[in-house]
Amino acid sequence: MHKRIGMILSILIIAMLAGGMALFQDDLVGKQADTASLRSVTDSAGRTVQIPTRPHRVIVLNASNLDLYYAAGGSVVGKPTTEALSPEVKEAVKSIPAVGTTANPSVEKLVALNPDLILGVNVPPHHNLLAVLEKAGIPILLQTLDNYQQILDTLRFYGELTGQPEQAAGAIAGIEDAYRKVIDKRRTGPAPKVLIVWGSTESFNMATPRSFSGDLLQRIGAENIADTQTVVSAKMNYVPLSMEYVAAKNPDAILLITHSSDEKVGEKFRNELAKHPAWQGLKAVMNNRVHILPYHLFAVNPGTRVGEALALLEQLVYPEVAEP
Repeated sequence: MHKRIGMILSILIIAMLAGGMALFQDDLVGKQADTASLRSVTDSAGRTVQIPTRPHRVIVLNASNLDLYYAAGGSVVGKPTTEALSPEVKEAVKSIPAVGTTANPSVEKLVALNPDLILGVNVPPHHNLLAVLEKAGIPILLQTLDNYQQILDTLRFYGELTGQPEQAAGAIAGIEDAYRKVIDKRRTGPAPKVLIVWGSTESFNMATPRSFSGDLLQRIGAENIADTQTVVSAKMNYVPLSMEYVAAKNPDAILLITHSSDEKVGEKFRNELAKHPAWQGLKAVMNNRVHILPYHLFAVNPGTRVGEALALLEQLVYPEVAEP
C-alpha cells in the first residue's frame, strides 16, 4: 500500500515539475519573442533604425520627449538634466538617474543604464553619440519637434511604443481641445505684425515660421515679419536679427525667447537692442508690447502644454480678444 502511494506521489511531483518547467519555458520564450520583436522606424534625421516594438528600458535626452513619453503611459530608466519639466513629470521622474544635459549627455551613463532605446533630438550633440551607441548595440531615434503637428504625431507614436494608444489618444484630444479654444476665436482687423527674437549670449536671431514659436504664431493668424520668400525657400528656422530690417517692418509686438535663464542674455538684450537708435521709435516699444516669453513654454517645445503656450501667445498678440 505504502509503495503504491509512493509511486502516485512520485508521478504527481514529476507532473508538477514538468508543468512548471513548461510554464517557465513559455514565459522565457514570450520574453525572448518580445525582446526580439523589432520595428523599422525612420527618424527626423532620415535614418532607418531598428527599435524594439515594446521597449522596456528607455532613456530620454530632452524635456519635450520626456513629457510626451510619460503622457503616452511610458516610463524611463534615464532622464535629462533639465528644469523645463512640468511639476507632474518632475515628480514622476525624481528618482530616475540623470544622464546629463540635452546638449551634453554622458555616453558612459547612457551605456551603463543598458537601455534598449534612446529618444534623442536631431541636433549635433546627439549625432555625435551615434558611433558609440551603434557599437554598443543601442538604438537611438533622433527626433524633431518644431511644430504643433509633430507633437500630435509623436504622442501617437509613443502610444504605440508603450502599448497604450488609448492613453496617447486621450492626451491628443486634450491638446486639440485647448488648441481649438484659441484658434476658433473670431478676430477682426488686420493681422498684427510680430517679431520673435531668439536670444543667447552669443547672438540674436529672428524666429521664422519653421520654428516652433513661429509655427504657433502663424496658426493664430499673426504676421511674422521674418516670413520672407528667402526664408521659406531656404527652409531656415532662424535668421540673423537686423535692427534696420526690424525698423522698416515696425512690428506691433516683439517677443523675446532666451536660450536659458541666464541674466546675461537680458543684459545683452538691453545693451545691444534697447540702446539701438531705431529701438525707441518702434511701435511695439512705444506701446509697451515687448515681452519675454517663458523658457519652459517656448525655449523648449512644451509638449502637452502647447495649449498653454498658444493661449499666452494669443494674449500677447491679441490682447483685445484674449480671455483674462
